Amino acid sequence: MALAFFAFAVTGVQAAPVDVYRGTLGGADVVMELGQPKAGGEREGRYFYVRNGVDIPLKGTLGALAEALPINDEWRRAQSDWPVFSDAKQRSMQWRLQPQGDFLVGEWVDGFKGKKLPLSLKRIAKYDPEKIAPQGVEAVTKTIVQGYGSSVSKGVALTTQSAPYDYLKMIEQKLEQGREVVVNPSLAWRPVRDARTRFWYPRLTRHPDAKILSQTNALLELRHWEMNLEALGCAGSIYLSSGPEAGSLGNYNHEEVKVSYLSSALMSVVESGSNGCGGAHPNNHFDPFVLDLLRGGDMDFTRLFKGAKYGEYRLEFSPQMTGFIQKSLVNQPEPHDDRECNDFLPEYMALMLNKPDKMSFVISGIGHAMGACLGSGVNISFKKLQPYLKPDAERYFQP
Repeated sequence: MALAFFAFAVTGVQAAPVDVYRGTLGGADVVMELGQPKAGGEREGRYFYVRNGVDIPLKGTLGALAEALPINDEWRRAQSDWPVFSDAKQRSMQWRLQPQGDFLVGEWVDGFKGKKLPLSLKRIAKYDPEKIAPQGVEAVTKTIVQGYGSSVSKGVALTTQSAPYDYLKMIEQKLEQGREVVVNPSLAWRPVRDARTRFWYPRLTRHPDAKILSQTNALLELRHWEMNLEALGCAGSIYLSSGPEAGSLGNYNHEEVKVSYLSSALMSVVESGSNGCGGAHPNNHFDPFVLDLLRGGDMDFTRLFKGAKYGEYRLEFSPQMTGFIQKSLVNQPEPHDDRECNDFLPEYMALMLNKPDKMSFVISGIGHAMGACLGSGVNISFKKLQPYLKPDAERYFQP
């Protein structure tokens, strides 16, 4: 727990605003984040090469800012404090910088091989990482399940104002383009991926409403970026952990993201997999979400179903619809093993759509011990749902 908490600390959670710099290290583009000087002039920060997006911790005075060494040998693993900034012979890699207005200039010195490279960085932003960091339950959950990962709270919009350091980590990448999937001449989507993290994520490429297309892609992009940051955070744990996942992508490179349904009114996407980076157990998950392609944004199911409301933890249906779902669940033909999961559906229910014309009520968010039940549930045709729909809802349920 302590090590995972420290991971958040060194990746940007500090009490005071930090400065963000961008420039070059030799011929490579880099972005650096640097905290305010403490007693004696010591600072803490991090930087990444734009080409790989992996954070490397920094610590020291401006004239001798040491770069963390990966925990990849017996000596470094034996140390009591991570990250490690020098070896047993006190050799280190240092940034030797001097301020010149909004610039920091100097040289990068490899104390192991004697190599030197010029450094030039311009200050481009200032922000407070504490305002976007995971807090409370989210921070504890990420520590237990994820172990190491992103220092940005879920749902934070990455912009040049709110999170300039992480925004630059994402925005600079040219995404690989998959094959376009055409539903009809005015409706299509395409998978894209960041070569650094290697999993595919959808984007709309055609929709009758240009504004809806743009809004939807902004939401898809944010979710994609959040997962990318988690994966790159795990890759950066090579400087913070000796665990077997340290330096990996936390299995995000095997994440499966599917578009299960797309019409001009609704888009249903499922994120599923088993990822983690040294937590107590892997994050086995089956997380569907549905986007409203008529109004924009996430689908508000209370506008579709009679008597539905959002409770403290989940969507709650009317007694009539709840009974209908339970009856449909019990009566459907399914393997016996799935029936053992039926009792969990009301408490851990998520909604998704399956083509050509079905809504699915499935188990999502259940604890690790019952992970085998993830995704099980019942499929109900649009036609059978009609008695429970509000009058304006039927325009959403077109195959």
